[in-house]
Amino acid sequence: MVDSEMFKDLAKGTRNWRDRILQQTFEAGCTDLSFRPSTGMASLGWLIAHQAVVFDFSLSVLIQNAEPKNSDLFRKYIPGTSGDWDGVTSLETMHEYYDSSEEALFEWLEGAESSDLSRVIDGDKVPKFFVGMTIHEAICHLFVHLNYHTGHLESLRRDWLTQKSTKI
Repeated sequence: MVDSEMFKDLAKGTRNWRDRILQQTFEAGCTDLSFRPSTGMASLGWLIAHQAVVFDFSLSVLIQNAEPKNSDLFRKYIPGTSGDWDGVTSLETMHEYYDSSEEALFEWLEGAESSDLSRVIDGDKVPKFFVGMTIHEAICHLFVHLNYHTGHLESLRRDWLTQKSTKI
């Protein structure tokens, strides 16, 4: 149960912000998951799915040194991909992936000991950015990464509103 309450608070704040931005985006009429802003950043669908990938990557790859739980979506929405929505993955599927990956992380945390969180990440399959980080640091980075992309979602919404207003 080490630090699980702090991480749950981070997850709650991250989810609340993400859900609020997504709700505002959809209420504004931007429901096309393939929409990409004029800045060229990733599409709405890619960003939503990528956030789920971040949870899956953090738990499966970094913490458990295992394969991702959803390898199909994982491959489509990892960094370095096109930033396009694949055109078939539903919003519901992306939300389920996010929810289940978040839940799996907290299940792991419930049984974690201090030594689990202080373990240093290494290995050939781990991106160099994470090598040398502790699991605790990687989990903190997870929430920074999620919030970074929630900022992208907000930027995407604003760009959509600007494009919409110039078409009138």
